Amino acid sequence: MKKIFVATIGILLLAAACNKQAAVQPTPPPPPQSQVYENQFMKITIPAGWTAAQAGSNSAAVNITKGNYILYVNTQASQASGVEGGRFAEIAMGAPSADAVVTEQPSPPCGTSEKNPAFDDYSRADLYVAAADKKDYCNVPTNGSTVWYFSYLTDSRNGYFNYYTDDQPPGLVVTMAYNSKDVNSLPVKGSASLNTALIDMTNIIKTLEIKQK
Repeated sequence: MKKIFVATIGILLLAAACNKQAAVQPTPPPPPQSQVYENQFMKITIPAGWTAAQAGSNSAAVNITKGNYILYVNTQASQASGVEGGRFAEIAMGAPSADAVVTEQPSPPCGTSEKNPAFDDYSRADLYVAAADKKDYCNVPTNGSTVWYFSYLTDSRNGYFNYYTDDQPPGLVVTMAYNSKDVNSLPVKGSASLNTALIDMTNIIKTLEIKQK
């Protein structure tokens, strides 16, 4: 009887210790939440994993980044060329991956463009380049890949600038680039990370609210 009593006490103490250990287990952190970037010019939802910061001294423009992907939004953009819809250089110069591919500006985009519906009358144009696209002003990958180097938002008029009122500034410019000037390190067409970034680009821009036009 004494042995049974001792064994019972031992089991109860062990159970109590287990319950105490379970009670002090830390609560897992909540999943990352989206955030809102807002100022006098815009309001836009930034999903988990992306971060937003004002683009230089221009409070009407924001850089939204994730890893090496750079999504740029300017709600008060003005073109200087006088060309209807603007020039490619006006939205692409300074973007690392675009500068890596298009080595002389002003020039048209290198390689091929693929359009994908975005929202309303807007589309997302994705630019790719491969060895066959080599030109004097086009730097191409030498590793046999087709790589993505730039995307931009365009409306039904297919311009680089999207004007709120025809022929009158300001306008909307939305682009995405990659933070590398090594063409061989740019995202490969169809890769999972690129596909996710392009989908994120479209979904982020869908949330954009422009306060001043």
